[in-house]
Amino acid sequence: MRVLILGGTRFIGRHLVTQALQRGHDLTLLCRGRTPSPFAGVIRHVFTDRRALTAEATRVLREPWDAVFDTCASNIDHVRSTRSPLRESAATYVLLSSCGVYRPGRAGLSERSATIRADHTDPARASPSRKLRAERYVARHIGRGGARLIIARLGVVVGRYDPSDRLAYWLERALRGGPLLVPMDPDQPLQLIDVDDVARFLLDTMSSTVDGVVNLSGPRRTAAEVIDAILAQAGRDGVPHWVGEEFALHHGLQPWTQVPLWLPWSVPQRALMNIDSSRAQAAGLTYRPLDDSIAECLSWQTERRGWPSSWLSPQRERELLDQWQD
Repeated sequence: MRVLILGGTRFIGRHLVTQALQRGHDLTLLCRGRTPSPFAGVIRHVFTDRRALTAEATRVLREPWDAVFDTCASNIDHVRSTRSPLRESAATYVLLSSCGVYRPGRAGLSERSATIRADHTDPARASPSRKLRAERYVARHIGRGGARLIIARLGVVVGRYDPSDRLAYWLERALRGGPLLVPMDPDQPLQLIDVDDVARFLLDTMSSTVDGVVNLSGPRRTAAEVIDAILAQAGRDGVPHWVGEEFALHHGLQPWTQVPLWLPWSVPQRALMNIDSSRAQAAGLTYRPLDDSIAECLSWQTERRGWPSSWLSPQRERELLDQWQD
């Protein structure tokens, strides 16, 4: 099939391109060119800023496409300029969005759940609000133009080339070994989905009938299952110390930023680890075994070792462990 990918040189887009090439599809990338492409000289690249399309980019967008995958639209400006050509040229248009657009609550979240305000002023929700506006724009201007529209709302995606460092904190900590401070409750829910599972499902949609909004989130697991799997795969002498969120919060630890993947009971976003992906599963979504995903992520982490300043420092971790054990 003729496939156009908007973006395609980073994380999810990169895995999408790799799998599409393996399937023998005819690919074109439309991207800014700011990230060096691992596919240079292999497939056609068209370089442009989406907010100010070049004449070449406009011509490419008007070519007939079996599928267009929009991997990098983060606000309405990114989809507005591509509206006119794509509404006539794309048989299937897939927009990658985020489960962050849902309004957090205590119940599980499905495609029918309420969303946040599209004009949200809370800085913590600014990015999901922009995603939601982009969703609504393509639904009005591309979905009604004849293209089959799929809005893939992604949960926490992990894998090689992940720039978020959400899982990397725990991978790096496991590789370093020793006593490991874990502020999460062992039964805290975690839903991690392998990037290759996401890419495979997205490509499969070209020959399926699924349309509209579909959640892509991982199977429900606990923090204990994930941490134990990481420590086992790392093969070091790491020993988890489950200090509990009350102790961690009392001592000023910052959930999610300083200690990624930690979501206390008091944080509404904890609901984003209770996403229903049954619609995607009915359409063919399958999950890679957790140990395989962790092994692949650890392999990549060993190539890029580091410790960002935003993470809990090793010195502070030792201090906290000493206080907890006293």
